[in-house]
Amino acid sequence: MFRQAVFWSVIVLLSGFQPQMTKAQVILGSGVDKSREKLMYFRQISAAESAEPWNYDVTSLRFDLNIDPSIDEISGSVLTAFVLTGDPAPGIRMELSTGFTVDSVLCNGLRVLFVHNGDFDLRIALPAGIQEGEHATAEVFYHGVPPMDAGFGSVGRHLHEGVPAFWTLSEPFGCRDWWPGKNDLTDKADSVDMIVHSPELYRAASNGILVGELVAGGIRTCHWKHRYPVAPYLIAVAVTNYETYSETAIVNGKPVQILNYVYPENKSAAIRQTAVTAELVELFSRFFGPYPFAAEKYGHAQFGWGGGMEHQTMSFMGRFDYEIIAHELAHQWFGDAITLNSWKDVWLNEGFATYLAGMSYEHLFDGYWWPRWKTLAIDYVTSEPGGTVYCPDTANVNRLFDSRLTYYKASLLLHMLRHIMGDEAFYQACRNYLNDPRLRFGYAGTADLKAHLEAVHGSDLSWFFDDWLYGEGYPSWHVKCTALGNYEYVAVLTQRQSHPSVSFFEMPVPVRFKGAKGDTTLIFHHTENGQSWKIQPGFMIDSVFVDPEQWLITKGNSYQIIDDTDAIKIYPNPAGSWLRIELNNTPEKIGLFDVKGRKIDVHYIIDNLGIKFDIEYLASGVYFIEIEISGKKTGSRFVKQ
Repeated sequence: MFRQAVFWSVIVLLSGFQPQMTKAQVILGSGVDKSREKLMYFRQISAAESAEPWNYDVTSLRFDLNIDPSIDEISGSVLTAFVLTGDPAPGIRMELSTGFTVDSVLCNGLRVLFVHNGDFDLRIALPAGIQEGEHATAEVFYHGVPPMDAGFGSVGRHLHEGVPAFWTLSEPFGCRDWWPGKNDLTDKADSVDMIVHSPELYRAASNGILVGELVAGGIRTCHWKHRYPVAPYLIAVAVTNYETYSETAIVNGKPVQILNYVYPENKSAAIRQTAVTAELVELFSRFFGPYPFAAEKYGHAQFGWGGGMEHQTMSFMGRFDYEIIAHELAHQWFGDAITLNSWKDVWLNEGFATYLAGMSYEHLFDGYWWPRWKTLAIDYVTSEPGGTVYCPDTANVNRLFDSRLTYYKASLLLHMLRHIMGDEAFYQACRNYLNDPRLRFGYAGTADLKAHLEAVHGSDLSWFFDDWLYGEGYPSWHVKCTALGNYEYVAVLTQRQSHPSVSFFEMPVPVRFKGAKGDTTLIFHHTENGQSWKIQPGFMIDSVFVDPEQWLITKGNSYQIIDDTDAIKIYPNPAGSWLRIELNNTPEKIGLFDVKGRKIDVHYIIDNLGIKFDIEYLASGVYFIEIEISGKKTGSRFVKQ
């Protein structure tokens, strides 16, 4: 699902700007559109994940619903086929808002008792004889008005050109607001039939393939079949006087249908705007593997909320901005084909979708918008000093869908992993994750993604996840460059953190050194404060830029250039057991003297950073060092503690 942070702004309506995308409307950041508006609509009663265990696994679902967008009430039945995995004595549990009336329940075709109370608790007795491990069915017949308090809940309605429209939007826990079932992330139905009866004026859009559309007695019946495993919150239906059109993407030489259901008054504009979808399907397929649901379709159904939602095989769209289209499409890989196994790891859904929408700018529009997207993303994430990407409080919907953390900081975590691993390894690890038979069309958590990244990278990445996923804040770097002569420098990197939860962000830090006669970018593997490197840029440095290509979450970086090649630079001073002198050339003579001028023999070594003295056995006091280079003597004093 996409939302928009308040600082994002409309950049341009492209009309002939680039030959690749002549009709696409670029609104940087619209891929996470309407975050705050969406949060107003969430019913707080839905903002809780059930902790009670389930005693059955769903195999298939069959919806048979009566929906007239012009009236509030819906009615019908939902048949759940399942395998009993626990004790049959307590029956089975489903969730359905008590705003609905349950008319009856059939189990294996037999009428059974049920209890419907609390906010959404539905308990169904099982007929005698059903044992653990057996297949069974439960069909719930119900009617009523979906909850409307504290916003529209998980069902929405509005008028477009005077015509009513109806749609569902269940993320994260809102399935219970319109259908009875097992509202559980970790149990996907293997298949879904969605049968919707509406007045003839209307058409229903849903998951999968439209296998039947019949008009009889003024009622239109649309029958959709979806034959891929699907999480409950990704099942959806929308009903209004839709008009349709199709587009085609080519993936591995085979066509993939892109089916669009739009309002009649918007059709001509939508045809122009959605034309980018095929190119995006092909782009994402190239980097992350073929579109996961190619045997059915991808599509869009227009609805009345300003954002969008990645319902499996058919995203519901409030409008057709380029980045919104890219964001919802990306979810078909990350969120739909593999769904998070806990809302605590919601970053796996929204971080990937945000990043794929962002990185699409790298390859389309001649890359024009890519650096701008990165700048805005980094500025937004660093606009506050704290905040963790991991979300331990899944009952707090405002936190769960925080656009700065769940969307943008999460997307930049992936960007930094790509920087650490390199493009080839990063994309290969993502493909391995998506194709893992244990995960594909199932569920995953952070540990699963991390394992695939590490397997390709060849080393442990816990240091990264500990700091960036579970920790808070970001680093700021200071680069101190001390000239040694002959265009050589010692570069020292120090770091401060915006939040105390992380004591040090270990990272490969790109630094660009620039001068009148050239520039060069070096990557420093910064593992501790005060780390130093001797560099030979081949020119005099006059400016320094940390992270010039925007790979890192950072701001407030600074630099210092010291050009004092004639002075002896001694550190630490006062000294303990050792002392180092930075030099620009190899010395001809080295002498160490006490305060009375007596020369003292001391062990030292000369390396690429200068001279290191072993002074552990010197008595405490003041000493002098004299260095002779090219016949010129220079001295300095230090204190031995």
